[in-house]
Amino acid sequence: MNWIKEENYEKTMTELVEPYLAERREEGFFERVWAEPIYFEHYRADAPKGIIVISHGFTESIRKFSESIYYMLQAGFEVWGLDHRGHGRSFRENENPYVVHVSRFQDYVLDLRHLVETKIQPASNGLPVYLYGHSMGGCVGAWIIEDYPSLFRKAVLSSPMLGLSFGRVPVAVMYAGASIRGFGERRKEPMNPVTAFQPDDFENSCDSSRCRYDYYLKKRLSDPLLQTTSPSMGWGMEAVKACARVSSRVEARRVIIPVLLFQAGNEAVVKPASQDAFAYRVPSCSLHRVPGVKHEIYMADSEVLIPYWEEVFAFFGD
Repeated sequence: MNWIKEENYEKTMTELVEPYLAERREEGFFERVWAEPIYFEHYRADAPKGIIVISHGFTESIRKFSESIYYMLQAGFEVWGLDHRGHGRSFRENENPYVVHVSRFQDYVLDLRHLVETKIQPASNGLPVYLYGHSMGGCVGAWIIEDYPSLFRKAVLSSPMLGLSFGRVPVAVMYAGASIRGFGERRKEPMNPVTAFQPDDFENSCDSSRCRYDYYLKKRLSDPLLQTTSPSMGWGMEAVKACARVSSRVEARRVIIPVLLFQAGNEAVVKPASQDAFAYRVPSCSLHRVPGVKHEIYMADSEVLIPYWEEVFAFFGD
């Protein structure tokens, strides 16, 4: 495995990883709902032993996972992923380019299911299909393995959004405020006004690796489609309901496939307690805590990343 270290990170990504991925990438769109195109990517592997499907997090895109995809391909897995609606190159329900909105959280789930059933399975040649879901994508992943238990062989949920954290503001208060303010078309408006790209600085970001943060920020600055930064009031309401649904006892016990759940030691975005509850309620779930790392574990330095990915690939390859 050719691990990418922090020294000369940008040079390695630009001159080695990106050309490597470009040679293996196929891009396209599908429409589960008419006139609502969803962007997806497929990366071919040499002699693949399985397929990994990536479900990305809030305000992200599949392109944020370039380094991760590079490792997946080297480990012998083909990779598929999509830009969830409201993100990246996919269909958006609102006009503000910096705000993520979704009318129903379940649409994320149905889009992902459509990708698997209409694109991935017909091209799989019988290979096992695995799910890798991060943060919001982990909530989507939890929902989909509850409702469609035969869709994936195994699932990794990395810092999954199973309970939201709004700092000192209780979730119930946030939801009530959004419900009052976000009536009708106002659901599409941001929770806080935003008219320009406003990324967090590194210290307040979800990343633990400065070079990785800088590399993706440069991509975002050069591509307006990657500049979503804020939730709509509707997204916040839907996300709260989705978290409550997927982590409930009734829904969680429907999971029958093996699940590996990674929990960040310095978590400030989602609730570790909700992850603990989900892992307890799913007999097939193993919980692994990663100390000293912020929410985006896959954006940490190599001393964390290497054992992290080794555990992921061992889990999928077992």
